Amino acid sequence: MTSVPQSSPRTAGPAGAGSAPAGPRRRRALSPAWTALAPIAVIIVLFFVIPIGGMVATSLLVPGSEPGTKTFGLDNFTALGSGSRSMALGNSLLLSFTAATVAAIFGGLCAWAISTVKSKIVDSITAVISSVLANDGGVPLAFSFIVAVGNTGYFTALITAVDSTFTLYSVKGLILMYQYFLIPTMILLTLPSFVSLRQQWREANTSLGGTSLTFWRRVGLPVITPALLGAWLLMFGSAFGTHASAAVLIGTGGFPLIPLEIAGQLAGSAATGGEGVAMALGVTTGAIAVIVLIAYNALMKRSAKWLNT
Repeated sequence: MTSVPQSSPRTAGPAGAGSAPAGPRRRRALSPAWTALAPIAVIIVLFFVIPIGGMVATSLLVPGSEPGTKTFGLDNFTALGSGSRSMALGNSLLLSFTAATVAAIFGGLCAWAISTVKSKIVDSITAVISSVLANDGGVPLAFSFIVAVGNTGYFTALITAVDSTFTLYSVKGLILMYQYFLIPTMILLTLPSFVSLRQQWREANTSLGGTSLTFWRRVGLPVITPALLGAWLLMFGSAFGTHASAAVLIGTGGFPLIPLEIAGQLAGSAATGGEGVAMALGVTTGAIAVIVLIAYNALMKRSAKWLNT
């Protein structure tokens, strides 16, 4: 006679099977870190999100078929392709490209020269001075250049001896003035990259019979090029959006630029209805800034693969 084996009682699994159903989960309280971020979130919404939303909405409002009515359309953006708006966009792109390129050349050379001096004191002094100069601008900067290289400036004779057609109140003057804060910006952005070039790479290049030119052509420049391009993009965006210095130096009608055109359209919006066009110019400037930041972040990630490993 064979006995039938009795099944053993089920044991509760790791998830608590067979036990009484658990009650409702308690809601997690917000951490102090999230609570501390609340004021920042309010500031971002009030002074960033809402103004951008209003600017975009205003740029899309155009006069309706009936007097006094508004409707949505792209007429304000279409108007950017003609008249002073088109000239301002072209001038801003040309000025920003030229000023950023000149600053990239001189600032990059300065950053490389500073990186060869292995001194913490020099690095600290460079960081302090470059930080101050990179964030200095506006009306005081324009006034300083007027005193230095204006029509009766101290150094006007030296500059006109090299270029007899030079005048501060022109695109050449703007390019010169922009170097005051663009070159320190280039130094700040690229000096860490030059310092991060490893000594082992130089030694390996020398042991293989390479020269200094070989090192920079095959190792140094390929590694540091993304950082240089990223710095150039940031300087391009900075020059593109500069308003106060250019407004003081050449006024709103001397040399059309996007920031000056926005100010001019807003100043005459009550009489000409230029508020929508001004907002369209602002949206265009914001779009260029977003593109610059996205490209800069992508280049910095590529540069970090070599410099931070």
